[in-house]
Amino acid sequence: MASSRIASRYSKSLFDLAKNANKVEQVKADMDFIESICKSSRDLTVLLKNPVVKAESKKAIMLKLIHETEKSTQDFVSFLIDKKREEELPLIAAQFLATYNQMKGISKATVVSAIPLSDDKLAQLQSYVEQLLNKSDIQLHNEVDQSIIGGVIIKYEDKLLDKSVSKELREIRKQLIYN
Repeated sequence: MASSRIASRYSKSLFDLAKNANKVEQVKADMDFIESICKSSRDLTVLLKNPVVKAESKKAIMLKLIHETEKSTQDFVSFLIDKKREEELPLIAAQFLATYNQMKGISKATVVSAIPLSDDKLAQLQSYVEQLLNKSDIQLHNEVDQSIIGGVIIKYEDKLLDKSVSKELREIRKQLIYN
């Protein structure tokens, strides 16, 4: 996900406020929630970007959605809407979570598979990836892509480990064509 300077600055400010109030964990949970509702609801992101909708309406909708969150989070979202920066909210949440993960030493990796992986398989892959990358705390996210036919693709930062059947078939095809 792309990041903007605005989102970076606001997320840093929110992180500093949460740290000073000793509420980093609570605000992190709130940002998880905000990021998930922004990802799952296209209508919400369209609403946040819509300049025709009045700020009061946006604020009322957002505060209803996040009514169970920390008061500081609600105040921050209201502040964003007052400053006409509400469209940056998904990026701010993502940037906040990235800062939190960096502070805690947590890395994220993605495992692409042809079918959803069970918790046991995901745990096995997690220990394998931790060993492979020499990292102690990696969070794995499973994505499903049936086009890989079988096997897995592991993505971490700018690294890619492709152990999929579709890659093997492409390699065999190349050998047959060029030999």
